[in-house]
Amino acid sequence: MGFTFRKKKKPSVRLEEFDIPSFPAAVVNILGKLRNPEVGVNELVVDLELDPGLHLRVLKTVNSAAFGLSRKVSNIKHAVNLLGRGRLESLVLSVAVKNNLAINDEAKWFDIAHFWQMASKQAAVARALASTLHPNNQSDVFTLALLQNMAIPMLVNREGARYRALYQQWQEEDINLAEMELELFGVDHPTLGAKMAEHWGFPPELIVGIAEHHELTNNEIPLSVKLSAMMRENNDSDTATYLAKMASDLYKQDNNTIFPLIEQALEQSTELSAALN
Repeated sequence: MGFTFRKKKKPSVRLEEFDIPSFPAAVVNILGKLRNPEVGVNELVVDLELDPGLHLRVLKTVNSAAFGLSRKVSNIKHAVNLLGRGRLESLVLSVAVKNNLAINDEAKWFDIAHFWQMASKQAAVARALASTLHPNNQSDVFTLALLQNMAIPMLVNREGARYRALYQQWQEEDINLAEMELELFGVDHPTLGAKMAEHWGFPPELIVGIAEHHELTNNEIPLSVKLSAMMRENNDSDTATYLAKMASDLYKQDNNTIFPLIEQALEQSTELSAALN
């Protein structure tokens, strides 16, 4: 991992109040072996290839333009050797979370496919900005940006129509979603997301990053992630203009440098979204 965080006290969360899905046994097995340095590459390759859906999504995601590799990955063995175990673990976690989160009958108003399209945009933008804003500190901004809001579907499932009004207000107005969630529901999506990440065995840096992705004044949060956290469901032109302005106003970044990076990343995010499906 390329960045570290100080842990910040957050409100307590009881996971039993939420229907948190478990990872399939095959995913748990693969993650365990990725974290075990005594397991060889060939064994990892065999296990990943035994799950055709995961195997295919990993390859498609890592080969999407938004992931930012300079050359295509031809197979899983190539992916392990090129990415390293840590980065491949983050990618497997991303695919597993995306596959696991679903909407219940109380939340049919929430478009989960659109939610992941938005998450793909955030991941693409964060990765692109990291290459310029903090090139020596890029390692997991892609995964962190993709999964930073992963607890929102869980809150949608629990609160149903009560959450709908807040979610729509957040898309239309400049409000602090986490503060409003805490006030209305007693828990916010960054804290719940961090507890979910802990439950699923995420690396510590990702757990804390998810918990604090809305802490825009925290200098330990990568700037690319802080900017991606500001995104709303606007059209892409408005999004690029808004984020470039925020980068300039809040963080003294050059608008003329940031704007084209965001525009290109938003174009690439369509391929990333398709790869994750």
